[in-house]
Amino acid sequence: MLANHHKFQSAIILLVAAIAFMVIYNQVFDGKLDSNGDNASYYILGKALANGNGYVNINNINKEANNHFPPGYPVIVSGIIKVFGDSPENLKIANGLFLLLTLIALYFLIKHVTNRESAAIIALLLVIMNSHLLRYSTIIMSEVPFLFFSTATLLAFTKINYQKPPWKDVYLYIVIALLTISFHIRTSGVALIVGILLFLVISRHWKHVAIITIILLLLAMPWQIRSQSLGGSSYIKQLKMVNPYRPELGKANFKDYFSRFGNNINRYLSREIPTATLSITQPNYRQAASISEWLYGIFFFAVIIFGVLNLKKYKLLIFTYLAGTLAILSLWPDVWIGIRFILPAIPFLILGLVNGLQELLIRITPAPVSKYVIWLPVLLIILLFPNIKKMKQQAKAEITTEWANYFSLAGWVGDNLEENTVVACRKPGLFYMYSNCYTVNYKYTPVAQDFINDLVIKHVDYVIMDQLGYSSTSRYLYPVIQNNPEKFELIQERSKPSTYLFLLKD
Repeated sequence: MLANHHKFQSAIILLVAAIAFMVIYNQVFDGKLDSNGDNASYYILGKALANGNGYVNINNINKEANNHFPPGYPVIVSGIIKVFGDSPENLKIANGLFLLLTLIALYFLIKHVTNRESAAIIALLLVIMNSHLLRYSTIIMSEVPFLFFSTATLLAFTKINYQKPPWKDVYLYIVIALLTISFHIRTSGVALIVGILLFLVISRHWKHVAIITIILLLLAMPWQIRSQSLGGSSYIKQLKMVNPYRPELGKANFKDYFSRFGNNINRYLSREIPTATLSITQPNYRQAASISEWLYGIFFFAVIIFGVLNLKKYKLLIFTYLAGTLAILSLWPDVWIGIRFILPAIPFLILGLVNGLQELLIRITPAPVSKYVIWLPVLLIILLFPNIKKMKQQAKAEITTEWANYFSLAGWVGDNLEENTVVACRKPGLFYMYSNCYTVNYKYTPVAQDFINDLVIKHVDYVIMDQLGYSSTSRYLYPVIQNNPEKFELIQERSKPSTYLFLLKD
């Protein structure tokens, strides 16, 4: 009878949470194509798979095999395209559904590890109101699907029965399947694998360690073999560079890695962890972190760690996962700033924050009162409403004139030039989606002749010079066009700000 009551209560809580999420999601849903570029790449790869072209860049005239993005999310995209058509809006909505499914898995996971319904409810509300999670659930990116599969992995892991032989435990195989999917959606899923294996090693469950390790290696091998046959992982190559956006600076040395580690830890502690978790402020990366940001960030992080270490169950599992995630991110190139890379960890940071605040309140209040004051963290939701309002405004806003001009030229190319035209531009995936012509990026080199030779090798017919704000345009493209006017003929222009389409002459 009591079990049925708890099931009914959980069902009501999840129903209310789902309704709240759908209401907010509908208000902040942005139908515009995001300008980050990777979303277009995922769409292109998914469309290639759906059309039977294989895992290739169909926007490239040579249909070259893609070796940058893991195949997991493009496979999901291809399935959606096959069933529902190739409208980008369908893919956006699918990511919203992935976040909704994540909420369900999170509720049961948090309730299990905290042994408190209040913690699960408060954390769920903070996740629903988190502007970063909401934003990524409305764009065609892999973070939210990865969040669902990684959360489902952790939930399934808590169901493993160590009293029975591991090869007879169905949950172990569910965990392995979900781990495999997670890793093939985002390479950073290795943090999840490391976190789980560390938990098992410290807990001395050696048979589980052996089974998971062997099966995962076998399942990961095909993609790794393919990757090596195509020259190795592009992520590893970028990791070894001083700056992926300035290849002329060469490979990073020990001093560069040490500096990168310090810069990343500085940024994550003082800014990105607090901002990601509560999404209250927007950091100003043009300025160094202030003393107040540092003090707030350290206190904030301390509460999260305190909360994780005081979980009733599986504290080691959550801790090792978060530690593995931060360890990997600390070695990422420090020019990759922003919330994106830490986004899949946000619900677990929220879990640590809520449990930490509740544990502190329990310790400083008398026992009869503590069962009421543990609900106080729910007041944090009040701080999140301004961001929801801002997201509503952004969803209704028009795209900036810089991007409008860029897409206008893409449309002109699609309407007026031959189908096999090759255009060199920044964000070639996005240009392809509006022009349906072949696109490539130009080479990031300050040597003009190398730049031009690369255009010839790539069979480039036209070049776009944009005003999107990327430093590569002014650093590499503009000087070449300015100093070699005989090579570039102006064909089309959009003004305010000026955006140009040049013909590359022989």
